[in-house]
Amino acid sequence: MSDVARAAGVSAATVSRALRGEPGVSEATRRYVTEVAKRMRYAIARDASSLAGGRRYAIAVLAGDVRRGDLLAGAEGALRQAGYDVLLYVLGEPPARARFFEELPLARRVDGVLALSVDLTPAEGAALRGLDVPVVEVGDDDLREALRLAVGHLVELGHRDVALVVTGDESHDEELAAGGLRVRPEWTLWSSPTVAGGEQVVDVLLDAERLPTAVISSSGEVALGVFLRLRRDGRAVPGDVSIVSLDGAELTRAVGITAVEGAWRERGEHAVDVLLSRLRGEDAAGGPPPVRLVVRDSSGRRV
Repeated sequence: MSDVARAAGVSAATVSRALRGEPGVSEATRRYVTEVAKRMRYAIARDASSLAGGRRYAIAVLAGDVRRGDLLAGAEGALRQAGYDVLLYVLGEPPARARFFEELPLARRVDGVLALSVDLTPAEGAALRGLDVPVVEVGDDDLREALRLAVGHLVELGHRDVALVVTGDESHDEELAAGGLRVRPEWTLWSSPTVAGGEQVVDVLLDAERLPTAVISSSGEVALGVFLRLRRDGRAVPGDVSIVSLDGAELTRAVGITAVEGAWRERGEHAVDVLLSRLRGEDAAGGPPPVRLVVRDSSGRRV
């Protein structure tokens, strides 16, 4: 710690407060000290920190499943950068989820809880609040806004026959109809959140009477699978089928897929900011960054 203090030109006490997220340090100083410590590969001694300040420097992250990869990655990266360990609990199916909330294995092990797209019941929320640590929830509200942007973009390009591929059990027929799209049951498909899942979706679409003119995918990996399978079948993207992803994963950027960005990774990072502010006894300022549509080569005007 003294080495970091000397390199940053501040006191060791300032380094300690900055790296532990404690009050009494400006945000600019906190960022600067964190960057210096990162360059010097400094790591907080967890056991000593816990004994000295009563902190465990661990955060529990609850996820219903791992489909929201970008959301989880955003939260995990921000927590790691802030010096916190992450205990990930994937709640899974109802019996396992019920057992988790009965046993609460995270009790007395963490300083806070992030619930990512879990949709807690009142009883589950009460159980977490009973741990007497800050709890921050991140819902799926941005998925609806992302879908609204994607639908508006495709309608503006003249598309009306659009397939929707989801990786969860959510239903968005209302959003599609409100945007002016035809809602067809055979074009509302579920997929595993993988590239292979997206390829299988195209196999299903190719078996139908006709292809939709566009596909909206809630997963970047699935969107890539759709893209690759269509190309392998000799279909032009976007000439024959346009593709829009509701997830701005790096994979979509790499191959030029139109995507809604800001819906997941940034939500995870913002949730961590809120949680750490509460741990410091501060009010979290502002909301998450707005989602935005980034148009690339995979979407075009219907011909």
